[in-house]
Amino acid sequence: MKKIIIRTLGGKGIGYGHFYRCLSLAKAIKMLGTQIHINFIINDELVDLIYSSGFDYIVANDLTEDIATLNNINPSLFIFDSYLGTNEYLRNIKEKTKLMLIDDNNDIYDSVIPDIIYNGNIFAEKLVYSETEEQLRLLGPEYLIMKEEYWDNKDNSIPKEGILITTGGTDEHEIAIKLLEAIKGLDIKVKVIIGPGYRDEYIKQIEELKIENVELIYKPSSLKSYISSSKIVVTAGGSTIYEVLSQRSIPVVFSIADNQDLACKTLSHLGVEYMGKYPNIDYSRLAKTIETIEVINAEDKYSSIFKLVNNNGAKLVAKTVLKNI
Repeated sequence: MKKIIIRTLGGKGIGYGHFYRCLSLAKAIKMLGTQIHINFIINDELVDLIYSSGFDYIVANDLTEDIATLNNINPSLFIFDSYLGTNEYLRNIKEKTKLMLIDDNNDIYDSVIPDIIYNGNIFAEKLVYSETEEQLRLLGPEYLIMKEEYWDNKDNSIPKEGILITTGGTDEHEIAIKLLEAIKGLDIKVKVIIGPGYRDEYIKQIEELKIENVELIYKPSSLKSYISSSKIVVTAGGSTIYEVLSQRSIPVVFSIADNQDLACKTLSHLGVEYMGKYPNIDYSRLAKTIETIEVINAEDKYSSIFKLVNNNGAKLVAKTVLKNI
């Protein structure tokens, strides 16, 4: 039986997107590769999220511990998804086994190092990755790793109405409350996702707004039903953007991190409304933007953008990886 290690980090400070992407890939590999054993290496903030997943895991907050773990397990492949490593770390891993790097912007690591490089973003093929003959490249939205619930997306004909607001698992900059204040005069149903990393005092502030037609959704295990039933989704520029497009809902986006800028700007050029990057998000435009979008036919304007996303990208990545270990 071949072994794979997946190393990622997450939590309130850095978000949970890397972890959920890795978990989706692990599920796809498990589905297609019956003779594969997967071990996660995670930090302690992710234990509650992985505990019931069925995957074995080792807790290590320090990346310097990984070589010892690798030596003990002797995997055929080491998958790394984090911005907190170094080129030296990657080289040390590659000396021991085949290395796959899950990348987003080609701005942290030497892209020549990994044996397999992955970037499922819509702009991935435009990034200048250094050429190397031996490297396997999985670039572009054809390979987009989405959560399992979005695979084989057969029913996206659910009636859509209103607005969904989500900032991701956390909201360190208190953006959700500013978005609500910006649209409080609109006669439209609004749902707000209260993420698992929202601070208790901040949740109380949101609750005290008491705006009509606003429903708060507390720490849901899935966003899919909320996304698919909303006509407009106001979201940060992470992986949720692709989930919104997969459900043929209309995104209105903002950026809260450097790694979200390229996705937001690429979608802006394709016609998606972009509110800017924190701390310069233009909240004053939101109400007018929503009023404009609310009366248009989404399929007429956004059909070509909706088609960008491959819901089964995770299975394509898993199949390709399994062929190469």
